[in-house]
Amino acid sequence: MRRAFVALPALAIVLVVALFLIQSGTPAESLGIYGTRLSPAGSDPAYPVISGQYAVWERRQAGVDAQIWLYNLTAGSGHLLSPHPGNQFAPAISGDRVVWQDRRNGNWDIYLYNITTGEETPLCTDPAKQFRPRISGDVVVWTDYRNGNLDIYRYDIGTGTEQPVCTDAAMQLAPDVSGDRIVWEDYREGYVNSGDIYLYNITAQQEQVVVNLSRGQWSPSISGDRVVWQDYRSGSSFDIYMKNLTAGSEQVICDDPGRQWLTKVSGDLVTWVDSSGGGWTITVFNLTSGVRHQLGAGTTDQCWSEVSDGRVIWMDYRDHQNAVYLSDQTGSDVS
Repeated sequence: MRRAFVALPALAIVLVVALFLIQSGTPAESLGIYGTRLSPAGSDPAYPVISGQYAVWERRQAGVDAQIWLYNLTAGSGHLLSPHPGNQFAPAISGDRVVWQDRRNGNWDIYLYNITTGEETPLCTDPAKQFRPRISGDVVVWTDYRNGNLDIYRYDIGTGTEQPVCTDAAMQLAPDVSGDRIVWEDYREGYVNSGDIYLYNITAQQEQVVVNLSRGQWSPSISGDRVVWQDYRSGSSFDIYMKNLTAGSEQVICDDPGRQWLTKVSGDLVTWVDSSGGGWTITVFNLTSGVRHQLGAGTTDQCWSEVSDGRVIWMDYRDHQNAVYLSDQTGSDVS
């Protein structure tokens, strides 16, 4: 989402939210729905992610290649992580490790930066295209085009080894990882416009189907034994579904009218982009309490959320420019 979002009819939504808050007697600030701006003015950020005290995102400025920006939430300050020529896109973070796709060599590669040591390491520089990495602990996964179609590969930071996860002749893309479990979109069933969700367990060395209905399931996210995705089984709109891998049970998280998409999960919190109100807003759902609310208080368009350790980060256009906002859900009325 590197372009400005379409503005919403914000006034009407704000009035509705304000009326709800007055009736409930709950100050908006205690809900954390407005969030705190992290990105500096004019930095044109995109694709923010968060882990612990660190947030990272793409910084795009006119006439300058996209670079990775690191923000320390404790210190309240940030700096460039990748001041290199060639674009650096799509960062992901786990603890003090940041990965991204990098074009400094003329094609897309995967790089790693250790915040604690200050060391940068190329993880995969195969001549083909590698993109959209994700990381959890020692495991980095990405989509890889070295075999002439889209496959899933992984790199073990602890052992320094790379291995294929899935190289089926059909397309596999959009991986995510949590611990020793990797999920992705898979098109081996032959549906032209409809993906399925597959999982690979590194420890057990086993692959399994999470969901493979005839209409599409896309953009999986995993946290522990929970997998969420956007689902088109209704044939009329995208909805959010979740599967508990331990229990083997599936549940609907949101099937409101309109489009729900780009979902993420971390612990008890699920987030997604929701258009049921007529524009794009970030919705947060707590799996334990069953409480659901929207971020930004209806101010304007939001998209591309990530969640970690009870904190939600997202893209926001309330000040008529792309900005990164953060809401801490820990210890609030919505947790």
